[in-house]
Amino acid sequence: MTYTLERVARQASEAKELAVHTSRALRDLRRGTKSGLSGRDRFVRHAVLRALATGRPGVNVEDIWRERYRERAAAGPAMMTVPTWATELVPSDVGAFLADGAQPLALSRLAALGRTVSLDGIGSLKIPYRPPLADVGGWVGEGAPIPVDDLSFGTVTLSPRKAAAVSIFTAELNKRATPDIETLIDGALRTDIANIVDAALVDDQPGSALRPPGLRFNVAAVVSSTATDPMAAMRADLAKLAGEIVAGGGSQPVFLVNPVQAISFGFLPGSTYGVIDTPTVPAGTVIAVDGPAFISGNGAAVVDASKDATIHEETAPAPIVAGGTAASPTRSLWQTDSLACRVILEVAWGLPAGRSAWMEGVKW
Repeated sequence: MTYTLERVARQASEAKELAVHTSRALRDLRRGTKSGLSGRDRFVRHAVLRALATGRPGVNVEDIWRERYRERAAAGPAMMTVPTWATELVPSDVGAFLADGAQPLALSRLAALGRTVSLDGIGSLKIPYRPPLADVGGWVGEGAPIPVDDLSFGTVTLSPRKAAAVSIFTAELNKRATPDIETLIDGALRTDIANIVDAALVDDQPGSALRPPGLRFNVAAVVSSTATDPMAAMRADLAKLAGEIVAGGGSQPVFLVNPVQAISFGFLPGSTYGVIDTPTVPAGTVIAVDGPAFISGNGAAVVDASKDATIHEETAPAPIVAGGTAASPTRSLWQTDSLACRVILEVAWGLPAGRSAWMEGVKW
């Protein structure tokens, strides 16, 4: 009898533990806190925790994490390496954040076709590549010498550049938008960064101490087709751009276009080349890039929030006070009961010479 009672008690205890485990698993699935969160989710969650903890004395991000994502119960210490615990407190997974979502950055989609490197702790990184060479090798007879390549290499240098943006929300975000706060902050951060990074990626400006070079920098525009039939003009334009890439030593052209031009690719049956649409490419402009030759890098990321700062609300901000002159317009976050979320990323990209081409004024 005693043995039977002990066995029943043990089975009941095991059933209770199983029920608790199942309940927690179902809750985690509903909240999206199960281990294996995407890089986008972890990065956005980090920003959410920073925002919700701002302006609450005595409350830190770990407290907000327990309050929002876990049950209020005893838990182990916050460790950055523990899944579904404090990994959300680390601003990691920058590349995944940029690549995920309904509208991934053009940079991340292009980077997926080439080579991506880490820039953490790097001041300057040289990436070797094989430049176009004359034909080497060939058919040889028995005992005859084999032609030899000199194995010369070129290099692309990547230096981290800082892209930063500040988004301002009213304090009501914390009070009334809590169920949607991740979506709101994700959209704000992604839009801000896209306006900075993708715009620089596709322009014609040189690299500097502030930014990487645009894909059109120092590349002469190819003349677009004058054919009156839009489809004929499109085929001629794409063939000409692809020819430029192949002549420069490339092999797999990918086309960056405005959404206006992207629609036309749906009427081009059988096309196997990649297309990246982004509003940062001017309408009527098409950029071709050798996808495998594109090199990009991600470095450190910082996400902060504040309710006490004073901000100069301009796209080209100045110091709040410089030489006795105050910047205008400014906003006191404390006085207007607002919240500012700041994101800073280190990014870089490069491309061997001859691996990009572009044209403007296309007829399709």
